[in-house]
Amino acid sequence: MNGKSRLALSGVSLFAVALFGSGAAWAQSAGETADETAGETTEVPVPQSEIEPVQAGTDGDVIVITGSSIRGVPPTGSNLISVSREDIRTIGANTTPDLLASVPQLNSFNTAPRAANGGAGAFAPGLRSLPASATLPLMNGHRLVAGGTNQTNPDFPFIPDLAIERVEIVADGASAIYGSDAVAGVVNFITRKRFSGVEASARYGMADDYHTASGSVLAGHDWGSGSVVAAYQYAENGNIVGADRDYRVVDFRPYGGVDTRTTVCPSPNVLVDTTAYSVYYAAPELAPNTQNYCDNGAVADLVPKSRVHSGYLTAQQELAEGVILWGEALYSDRQDEVRQPPPAGAGASGGVILYNLPGFANPYFQTPPGTGATTEFVQFRTDNLYGADHIVNRFGVRALNSSAGVDTFIAGDLKLSVYGTFDEAHNDSYLPAIDPAALDAAALSTTPDTALDPFGNGTSPEVAAAITDYAGDLSVRQQTYLGAAKVDGPLLYLPGGELKIAVGAEYRHETFRQRGIYGGSPVPEDLSRNIESVYGELFIPIFGAGNEQPLLRSLDVSLSGRYDHYSDFGSTTNPKIGVNWDPVHGVTLRGTYGRSFRAPGLRDVGATVGAYYFNAAAIAGSSYRDPMRGDAQVDTVFLLGGNRDLQPEKAETFSIGADLNPDFLPNFHASATFYDIRYTNVIGTPGGAIAFTDPTFASVVYRDPTDAQIADLLSLAVPVNFVPGALPPIGNLLDFRQGNFGVRKTNGLDFDVSYKLPTGFGAVYAGVAGNYILNFETQLSPTAPVSDSLKLGIPKATVRGTLGAQAGPVNAVAFVNYRDGVTNQYATPTGTAEYDADAYTTVDLRLSVQLPDVGVAEGTELGLQVNDLFDATPPFFPGTEGIGGSYNAIGRYVAVSVRKRF
Repeated sequence: MNGKSRLALSGVSLFAVALFGSGAAWAQSAGETADETAGETTEVPVPQSEIEPVQAGTDGDVIVITGSSIRGVPPTGSNLISVSREDIRTIGANTTPDLLASVPQLNSFNTAPRAANGGAGAFAPGLRSLPASATLPLMNGHRLVAGGTNQTNPDFPFIPDLAIERVEIVADGASAIYGSDAVAGVVNFITRKRFSGVEASARYGMADDYHTASGSVLAGHDWGSGSVVAAYQYAENGNIVGADRDYRVVDFRPYGGVDTRTTVCPSPNVLVDTTAYSVYYAAPELAPNTQNYCDNGAVADLVPKSRVHSGYLTAQQELAEGVILWGEALYSDRQDEVRQPPPAGAGASGGVILYNLPGFANPYFQTPPGTGATTEFVQFRTDNLYGADHIVNRFGVRALNSSAGVDTFIAGDLKLSVYGTFDEAHNDSYLPAIDPAALDAAALSTTPDTALDPFGNGTSPEVAAAITDYAGDLSVRQQTYLGAAKVDGPLLYLPGGELKIAVGAEYRHETFRQRGIYGGSPVPEDLSRNIESVYGELFIPIFGAGNEQPLLRSLDVSLSGRYDHYSDFGSTTNPKIGVNWDPVHGVTLRGTYGRSFRAPGLRDVGATVGAYYFNAAAIAGSSYRDPMRGDAQVDTVFLLGGNRDLQPEKAETFSIGADLNPDFLPNFHASATFYDIRYTNVIGTPGGAIAFTDPTFASVVYRDPTDAQIADLLSLAVPVNFVPGALPPIGNLLDFRQGNFGVRKTNGLDFDVSYKLPTGFGAVYAGVAGNYILNFETQLSPTAPVSDSLKLGIPKATVRGTLGAQAGPVNAVAFVNYRDGVTNQYATPTGTAEYDADAYTTVDLRLSVQLPDVGVAEGTELGLQVNDLFDATPPFFPGTEGIGGSYNAIGRYVAVSVRKRF
């Protein structure tokens, strides 16, 4: 097999090709080679034993494998999932999030791509229903910069689709290799290094009330001793709001639930002093015992509007025999617009107090008939102040990820790699908000020109502008500098094969700089840390071709470990052991044990702390209700934000698995992996009623706080929805900043089975892969009750099935996406009840046709993509907008594409 063929391999097994339906690959045989004239490389499956991987950024003629620091060594003992370039073509992904939505082990499986945290600038799916922060994204084995305002852990990259060679997922703890964040696993985007010619593609797709468009181009030149590759992509999508999807439900009383509509509406609700604020009067009629209800989600985005420019450049050159200089850079510019309902009138209660008293008469005061009220509380949404039924949060993220280095063979096949990384991200966000002081001043005004009219459009434009000119306007810059050196390669020969090592050291400097206004106050943040790391890995082939025995065809052991010292919280050491055992040819048994960690992000540690005020009435209906006070709830202030006392999250991971590639059935592959993860010190906020009863949180709940306690804690915070001097007596003070509270314990199975049947017309292929969770336990603290997350909204199974056929230039494939029905709690008028939602299943189709290589049609491929063919209705659940579990809000989606080589 020649080197060019190896370059194109998906990296693990036949499974990847069958699973994702790369029919073009099935049409090839192991003896066929790359079409060098066209600049294309044929995807050819090969046995695992023939793969010769190396680390990213070295020689582009052989394969990069994720999960090991040693060239030629796959991740011993771990499950490796690979999506090849041909798979990506078949999937028809518009962007990186589209691509990751096709992997059943990822939380984003079969969902609509969107930015994390409602558009905060990051897309970060987690693995196996664990938090996204527990999965480490990489590009060519290198860490990436964070792109969001609310998180400082690495962000997933937006790489031009034509520049991606493949994506590899190690679904196993990997901190012994990569350091922080690799708790559940890593997702590594491997880019193309060698290419000659020009390739371009364009795609346009539509769904109800939605569209996407993208175009990309790839150009490169390979001159043997070096190469250069450049790519650019533009991608955009429209938005979908709640009102665009008629399956949404918000009033669940007909189903035994509660009405989840809000009373903070464009048309106000009034409470008056003459009824001790106990009787509602709905505008405009203001009849007693009436209330306006509305669906705020109807004007909020299910999928936000987005556009992305991305460019990628890589080059390498052999300077002398065994000396290679290389570099790469990825730049992306993303703009998101996220629609939300206009904010409430003020604070959590959503309103203002108006007076109709001598000297304090608001000219827009409306007295409910028959009450003679002179004081009223008006609850309203601020549509009239904004002049629209929605506001738009805007996020702009520009990110650069770049690396360069020199690889030198220093003794035999030992290689020294010296490289550096510079990453930088700029995030600009604009978040509309209401100025509480200006709102209160307008409510107390007695002249029409300066007074607030919560009932209509009477508020003057100048007053409305003063009230709404309070947006959070933030600029965040994050940077990462890294210098590293590594030596890896064979150390000596054993009867079982080559004993190989890798030893390396890294120095990393991270910074976070924030400027701007939030909550009406400047919120400057200047955060930084230094990380010093050393690591090593040893690959020991105990049995192999030179000394195999009965039931010991091969036995490999990998030992790895890493020490990281952080300047802000201290040190952590994480080891891992992996074993591969082939008792006979075609059967591999494997297992791993290791420890991993996730360092608190700079934002976790140093984020601006916000202080929030809720009056007693608002607290009574919220998750901050104090059960020790019964019906006599109190005015409350709580703090949210960073905490400089945070420690790293920790995990112990264990896995065993088996791979089957029998000689008597050469096109069959089966694999299964059992995993077990114990994840502790999980960072989060106390939240909810448990904070008042769990002894873990006793130190953060202050009942009847003293003036000194209030002053001390407020000195750490920025008041968000109140003016400090106007605070009434505070009954509860809650320090709900980030803390190391949570515990997660989960285990389950990853599996895949695939088979390809050659035929007279080409090939038929099929596969099924997925994840089945056996147990998933959650504790909000080590002393809190254990919750079964499989009964709190986490699906037990996610599965993707494939059935395809290739006949000459035509490739057709169907995917079935299955997410098991979730069990969860929902609110009832008397408490809570349990509901089992149905499963969510969709069907996708792909059709591609290679045009004859004649004239302008030469090198051209046409594609048709249909997602959610039957426009499946999401499963019903009597809560959370009537939808049980994650789903794809886009619905039936049809796209056409053209791809051409020049």
